[in-house]
Parts: sequence; structure tokens; C-alpha cells
Amino acid sequence: MSHETPRSEESDDSGALHSALNSAFDYVIENRSDYYRKNPSNLPQLDSVSGLISSYTRNNAAISGGASLIPGPWGMAAVIPELTLVIRNQIQMVYDIGVANGKQAQLTKELLIGIFLTAMGSSAGSLLTIHGGKILVRRASLQVIQKIIAMLGGRVTQQVIKSTVSKWLPFVGAAAMATWTGYMTKNIGEKANELFKLEIEDDPQTLDIELKPE
Repeated sequence: MSHETPRSEESDDSGALHSALNSAFDYVIENRSDYYRKNPSNLPQLDSVSGLISSYTRNNAAISGGASLIPGPWGMAAVIPELTLVIRNQIQMVYDIGVANGKQAQLTKELLIGIFLTAMGSSAGSLLTIHGGKILVRRASLQVIQKIIAMLGGRVTQQVIKSTVSKWLPFVGAAAMATWTGYMTKNIGEKANELFKLEIEDDPQTLDIELKPE
């Protein structure tokens, strides 16, 4: 009996995380496009990318470090909300970098997911093909999007493990998590900026993409 509850909680957490990731890309696209439509003077420019990355890096480090100060079982309850906010901020950062590079009109869900995964160092399957200074973006069916979100969820699970460990080492863990989250956010931003400098073209086909192994 004692082994059933942890499995149930893990399943609940996994479902909550998958649901949050699944909606995060749509949320960012709708929220940021609406914001820039209403506030065109606030559109980020290319020379502001470095400061933009630094701002998101600081914010995510503060979120992760602060949440990791909550010890034990109380801290465990904060893991999913913490990671959801950190990842949504990272996705939003990638979107803003795309806008700064003049790619706002091309920022489809497929492109945003592909750039984000590639910037994380993960495979985006055949969603993006990068060749000769050009990115080819393929349209994806809902089933493919779900597969890719599931793959992203697997990567995020590694972050859950790191964050969970930090709850039992509150002060050392908080500093380590803040540093690690800031490092990851900065790397994602810099890699996304490199990718957005490439020429981007759409492939209108809808494909059942076979995900490449990591």
C-alpha cells in the first residue's frame, strides 16, 4: 500500500506538467502577439537582445532559487508551478528574440517549438531542417505536436528531479538551482538568437514526423 501513493502523485504531476507545456506555446503566441499589436512601440529591436536575455536569465534564476528555499514536502508542492513559470518565461524569451530578429510574422507554433527544443539541445525530430544557413519549417499535425510536447516533458522531468533534490538541501540547493536555471535560460536565449538569424522558410505539408532519438 505504501508504494501506491507516490506513483499516483508522480502520475498526477506528470499530467499537470504535460498539460502546462501543451498550453504554454499557445499562451505565449497569443499573449505576446496581442501585446505587441497593442504596444508597437515596445517591439524589441536587434540591439536589445543581449539585455533581453539577461533580464529573463535574472528573473528565472530568482524564481528557481526562491522556490528552492521552500524545504521538504512544502517545497515539493511548488515544483510544478515553479518549472511551469520558468519554462513559459523561456518560451516567451524565445518569442521575443524572434520578434527582435524581424521574424514575428513567421512565429508559428511549429517554429517556436522547434527553435525552443533545438536551443535546449534536444532533437525537434524533422520539425525543423537546418541546412546551408536556412531553416525549413514543416507543418505538423496535432498528433505530431503532442509527440513533441511529450518529448519535451521528458526533458523537463530531469529538471523536476533536480528541483526535488534541492528541497531537502534548502540553502545549498537554492543557490545551485538558481545558478543552473540561469545558465540554462541564458544558453537557450543565445542559441535561439543564432537560429533566428538564419533565413526561415515554411514547408506547407502536414507530416507525421518520426522523432529522431536523442
